[in-house]
Amino acid sequence: MRPGPDFEQIAGEALGGVLATRFKLNPVSVSLDEIPEAPGDVLWMTSSVNLEGTQAHGSVHLQISESLLERINESLGDCSHEPSARESELADLAGELCNMVAGRIGAGLAAAGHLFTMGTPTVLRGRGPEAGSGADKWGSHTGWTCGGGTVILTIRIQ
Repeated sequence: MRPGPDFEQIAGEALGGVLATRFKLNPVSVSLDEIPEAPGDVLWMTSSVNLEGTQAHGSVHLQISESLLERINESLGDCSHEPSARESELADLAGELCNMVAGRIGAGLAAAGHLFTMGTPTVLRGRGPEAGSGADKWGSHTGWTCGGGTVILTIRIQ
């Protein structure tokens, strides 16, 4: 494969593009050291999309604080007030956000000559993967704040 593209730039453009265009939110990059590991008052949802290519495979993981998910969900209107339905709405939203971000990342990678096919998003409640392992060829692990919440975007290519 060719040398790795600038993943931090691709990540920032993808996340900023989705949040600014659709939700009028402007994410600001923050050091991951500024994001607490397990703050008692912050709940997280993590969504993931697998990337499959002919020469490599990888994944995009979007960890998003539920406070930010709530804000985005409310901006869409007509939210459920029943707790289990609300949690399902937030999980669907987290998956769709990751799908949109992964699509923009895929486009950024394609522009750099690296083609991947995207998988279906999966969502779990809680924090997702930390920084990539030594087995990763490329990747990035970036932190962002916006709309009173926090986002961690991880790209791993192996």
